[in-house]
Amino acid sequence: MKKYIDILVIPQGQQPSHSFRLAAWQVKGLIIFIVAWMILLLGVTVFYGRLSGQAISAELLEAENDKLRDYNAKVVEIEKSYRQNLAIVSRIAEMAGVEIEDIDRSLGSVYDSLQTDSTGRVTIAGMQADKVPLSIGELENMRVPSGRPLYGWITQTFHVEEGKEKHEGIDIAVREGTPVVTTATGLIEFAGWDKDFGNLTIIDHGNNYKTYYGHNQKIMAGKGQKVFKGDVIALSGNTGHSSAPHLHYEIVVNGVAVDPWPYLD
Repeated sequence: MKKYIDILVIPQGQQPSHSFRLAAWQVKGLIIFIVAWMILLLGVTVFYGRLSGQAISAELLEAENDKLRDYNAKVVEIEKSYRQNLAIVSRIAEMAGVEIEDIDRSLGSVYDSLQTDSTGRVTIAGMQADKVPLSIGELENMRVPSGRPLYGWITQTFHVEEGKEKHEGIDIAVREGTPVVTTATGLIEFAGWDKDFGNLTIIDHGNNYKTYYGHNQKIMAGKGQKVFKGDVIALSGNTGHSSAPHLHYEIVVNGVAVDPWPYLD
């Protein structure tokens, strides 16, 4: 026997009343439809709320990356301004009694600590250049990685603990096409494709130090080329095993990867 539900509508005043009869299955169907509609409406509201939040975060991140890229470009220009004075460096080296050819062979021909004081005199490490002979230790320091290859968000740190997937460097998230600079003077040992790191550049600094720059969009310097601290060697990208644009930066000492963090600014 079918079940029915009678609905009686009694308006105010002298207007006649109205009655409706609905089968039980119709009432259940109506209730299910209303509940499903409310759940769908709630889901759409939550989804668009999250989407709007992500859009705002993306805009803020893009603006921050633009600022970091501009800052990195300024840093690169400052580094280049030092290297434009090679003739002055040569003269200073002669006055200090240092053979330029010997320095060149040891990859120490660029003095990143050159500065000009208020009188316009060129100094090395804050001292008068014509009074300071360069020691072997000072030349070696020029080939030790220091500073950052670019500025961005560090999204992955160094970890080599047992039981976890090793990550022998740091990942710096930046927009594709951001200039990548070398952190020390050296010779490019490798510049090409790697199945894991995509477009990869490896620099041998001649003192048991090597630096790796991976996932690049484009390589700007070739194998065997001498590069100086601050030289642009690549443009950052998203090549190889990479899920988002970033640079993989790695420091190897005596064949063993070390944490780059202490070497950063």
